[in-house]
Amino acid sequence: MVIHPVIIIGAGPAGIATAVEVLNRGYKKEDIIILEKSGEIAHMIAAKYPDEKPVLANYKERIAECIGDLCITDMTKPEFIDYMKEIVNKKGLKIHFHQSVEKIVKLKNGQWRVDTNDDSWITNVVFVAIGNMSSARTLGVRIDDSIANLIYDDIQTIKSNQKDILVVGGGDSAGEYAQILVSRGHKVWMSYRKEHFARMIPQNLEKTQSLINEGKINFLPNSIVTKITDSNQRCSVSFNTHESIVVDGVVTALGSERPKTYLKQIGISVEKEDGDDFLENEQGGIFMVGDLASGKSGGSINFAFNSGTKAVSKACSLYLDCDA
Repeated sequence: MVIHPVIIIGAGPAGIATAVEVLNRGYKKEDIIILEKSGEIAHMIAAKYPDEKPVLANYKERIAECIGDLCITDMTKPEFIDYMKEIVNKKGLKIHFHQSVEKIVKLKNGQWRVDTNDDSWITNVVFVAIGNMSSARTLGVRIDDSIANLIYDDIQTIKSNQKDILVVGGGDSAGEYAQILVSRGHKVWMSYRKEHFARMIPQNLEKTQSLINEGKINFLPNSIVTKITDSNQRCSVSFNTHESIVVDGVVTALGSERPKTYLKQIGISVEKEDGDDFLENEQGGIFMVGDLASGKSGGSINFAFNSGTKAVSKACSLYLDCDA
């Protein structure tokens, strides 16, 4: 079996930045295997971000000074996707799409075998850049099966005839979703467990609060959803402190978390929880980059780019034969 020095799992910002840095360190594009579960580059942004949602270079305290080839300023979603495609094409990177990693096994000689749904590869180093967005937090309450299809974790598939929408959450995604839904002509409610928004960046807070003041967003502070039941194929939402409402869809914007269960299933154990530039597994030779290493403070696009660059530098010092 052919040995590939580097395998990268995930073709998002961190994964592509990692591949570019490996090329910069003297390896050829044929030395790199990029495995992507979906059929497109930067899938989570392409699939989950509405076109109206900006792609921010930095987020809150994650202000990253770019250290590698990849770097952006704030962009629209289409601009960002085009940027990523341009990098992939310019560097000649080959991405193996529709490859779901099922197991990573350390061999006796210290190398790694990566098994996917239909192939296997041998490598010296694995970089895991799958992000956190696929592990969205859920409400954790009773939801009637008959309306489960009306509960969303983004707004991409909400139709124009779904007039009444509840957004649950108080962070930036919740605020952005509510703003976009209002602009599309929906009647919007926001449910937040606290009295005031505390986690939004200033521009989102200002826009959201302005729409609340104008009566275009119905804000339900100090509210917790307790159950969602079927009301003639609409969602009857009950709260702990507010009267129930009936809406055509519920959007949960409760953030995401590290996909620990999946990582454990494929053979990766990472104990450290705090944010760092990157994380290495206990056995050595597997690096978490991008959002997987960002900790509770969250990541950003330029942080993800830098994370891949720094992880490659560390791998070069330990496992790879890199150019200086």
